[in-house]
Amino acid sequence: MPDRLDRFRISPIRVLIAEDEVLLRTAVAELLPQVAGSVVKVVSTCATRSQMLRDTRALRPNVVLLDLRMPDRDGLLCTLGGAETIAALQRQWTEVRVICLSVHAEPDLVRTCLDAGAAGYLGKGVLPEELWRAVRSVALGGRYVEPMLQARLDMHIAGAETEVRSQLLAGRRGDVLRLLLEGHSPAEIAATLPITKKYVDKKIAEIKALLGVDTTIRIYRLCRELGLVDD
Repeated sequence: MPDRLDRFRISPIRVLIAEDEVLLRTAVAELLPQVAGSVVKVVSTCATRSQMLRDTRALRPNVVLLDLRMPDRDGLLCTLGGAETIAALQRQWTEVRVICLSVHAEPDLVRTCLDAGAAGYLGKGVLPEELWRAVRSVALGGRYVEPMLQARLDMHIAGAETEVRSQLLAGRRGDVLRLLLEGHSPAEIAATLPITKKYVDKKIAEIKALLGVDTTIRIYRLCRELGLVDD
C-alpha cells in the first residue's frame, strides 16, 4: 500500500469535511492530518449542504466526508436524505469519493447509501486511525465500510440475522455470550458456569466467527445492533 500512496505525497489527498456538529467537524479536521501526515490535506470544513456543494464545485476534493443529516443552509432544516445528496454529488462530480459519517447504522440505510454511489460508510464513533484507513482506501479506488457495519450488512443481505441470533443464544455458546456482554472476563465466565477457560475461548471464537468480527468490543457493538444488548 505505501508505494501506491507515493503520488499523494506529491499531491495530497484533498478532503472536504461536511458535518454540522462543530465539535466533531473540528475534531476530524484536526485529527485526520495528525494520523495521515502530509498525505492528506483538509481543503474545507462545511456546516451546511449548500456550502458543501459550493466548495466541492470550487475545490474538487478527492474525498468528501459526509454527514447524512445536514441543514441545507444556516438555520434551516434538512430537506434531503443522505442517499439523495450522495447521488447529486456523483451526478455532478463522478471522480469525488464519498464516505458517509452517521450515528445511524441500519443495514437498509447503509445499503441505500452505497447503492447511491458512496464509497464508504463509518459510524461517528470511529477512531482516527480507521477514518484514515477509509480515506486511503477510497482515494485509491476501493470501498471501505466499518467492519462491524459490514458484518451486519452481510447478514442482512443474506437474510441471516434471525438465524444468527438463534445460533448465538444456543446452549453453552449463549451462556458464554450473555456473561461476556455483561462484562465478565473469560476466566470469570469459566468459573461462573463452571467450565474450562479453554472451552470458553472456543465458544468466544465461535461467536466471533458467526458475527464476522475479530474483537470482543465488536462482539458487543454488533450484538447491540442485533438487539441482544439493552441500551
